[in-house]
Amino acid sequence: MGVILLHLLLVVLMVSETLSPLFNDASLRKGIAADFFAVYQAGYNAKLGESVYLYNEGVATPYSYPFRYLPFIAYIIGIPLTFLKPFAAYYVLVLVYEALLAFNVYLTFKLSSSFATFLIASIPWLLFTPYLLELYMGQWTFLLASILFASIYGMLTQSRSKYLFTVTPLIKPNALLFAPPFARHKQWGVLFATGSVIALCSVPYFLLFPEDVAVFMLNFSEAIYSHGGNFGLKSLYAYIAIDLFKVPYPARWFLYFTLLVGTFTTFLTFRYRNIVLQFTLWVCLFFMIYKDVWEHHYVLLMPIFSLIICTRITNPRELMAKRNLPFSCSFLLIALPSLFVLELAFSPEGFQEPNVLHPVFVILYHSTKILGVLLLYFWSMVQLMKERTD
Repeated sequence: MGVILLHLLLVVLMVSETLSPLFNDASLRKGIAADFFAVYQAGYNAKLGESVYLYNEGVATPYSYPFRYLPFIAYIIGIPLTFLKPFAAYYVLVLVYEALLAFNVYLTFKLSSSFATFLIASIPWLLFTPYLLELYMGQWTFLLASILFASIYGMLTQSRSKYLFTVTPLIKPNALLFAPPFARHKQWGVLFATGSVIALCSVPYFLLFPEDVAVFMLNFSEAIYSHGGNFGLKSLYAYIAIDLFKVPYPARWFLYFTLLVGTFTTFLTFRYRNIVLQFTLWVCLFFMIYKDVWEHHYVLLMPIFSLIICTRITNPRELMAKRNLPFSCSFLLIALPSLFVLELAFSPEGFQEPNVLHPVFVILYHSTKILGVLLLYFWSMVQLMKERTD
């Protein structure tokens, strides 16, 4: 009960902007609900019969970022939202997310082998600061994470909820990166349904607005850069290789790395059996290779941490066992806020873009979250390789 009350207190403090100084995006970006308003504005455009990618900031909302998703979310979520005032719709999203989180905790209970295991496995859902930032921004990654969790639950229990994966690319197209474990376990129906749903829900729109194809495809450019809100490996590499050492052809070297780690992850996926660890590798891979990894994106690891505890931890003391220390350290690095608030020690005049500060601080700042990802990836790799192959 204490953990639940603490969770609710943190949510209230975050939505009231009291905790904003803990986060780059809550301190240096446009404002609360800015990402949510992108979908609201897209829904407003769709209701008028205009392009959902038309960026007319300030028309339907006080501010927003450009809409970047497939058009489905603008029509199915965006249009209904427009029947409420922008901020009223945002607070409805907060309530929906809290209800969805409670349902995730319920599924965690059903998966847990004991009540003690359940108590530990619920912590990644209830005490995870990227979720607070997700709420503040009004983002959609938690919706994706929750549906992915239900899909993996379906894989583990052989239930039809695994087919929920079919809608994940409609929420965020990068969800397709998590498809290989379905292929490994011969879930061809799930994959066929996913492709069919994407085509049926997207092709008609792009036939009506063919010029929007180029706008949407900007999501998949091979741009390589670093900024204070980016907590991916690619951003850390860009800062070191480009900003500090002026390495020639930086994008080419990172492409080689992407191909190498992608091939290795595919090998591990198809050689070994463990469903949860396979999904863990692919979710970690997203943070290692994607160009725009915002701090709120780390909510994708909430179901992963919870599932690993459900399926591999039977006693709280096991988390402190030597073999599981990388896992426990990974959780702490990712669940806690970044080093952003420490900026004030280097910047007495107030918060500013972190990348302009001392290089040692910038490297540490960009390293904490991705170090947690690398620990989790290599720990999962070792656990997989300890198991029997087919």
